Amino acid sequence: MTDRGAAPDVLRMMHALYDGGGADTQTEKERFPATIERLLEEPWRGRIVLFVQQDVVCGYAILIPYWSNEFGGVLLFVDELFVDATMRGQGVAQAFFAFVDETRPYDAVALALEVAPRNNRARALYERMGFSDRYHGMMVRRLASNSGMLK
Repeated sequence: MTDRGAAPDVLRMMHALYDGGGADTQTEKERFPATIERLLEEPWRGRIVLFVQQDVVCGYAILIPYWSNEFGGVLLFVDELFVDATMRGQGVAQAFFAFVDETRPYDAVALALEVAPRNNRARALYERMGFSDRYHGMMVRRLASNSGMLK
């Protein structure tokens, strides 16, 4: 995604992801537009990849790169991956992973993603695509808002 033209489609799908039980966290949906703006303005932070079939946006992924000492290079975190319900099971996500394998965004050496424990269909796809559990649990803590703090 290189311009704001697809932003309404992406926003709709972001809401569908979080409203449909695809994510286990409480999220502040009013921040979704800021995610799009930040990634468009600062593409070194990450990018939104659109899934398009017959000129219709039918899904997206958010890719976030970071250096991993463990993997000795850029680990590309698939922060979100969503395919419209009408397009699921038609190879859209597989085509996305093939694209990543071929283009190696950010010169990534590895991919990481999360999957909701109850999303067996996605888990099976990811396993077929070569992903495996690392047996390290991810822990998260939100930081206090920095509004009003000195910069």
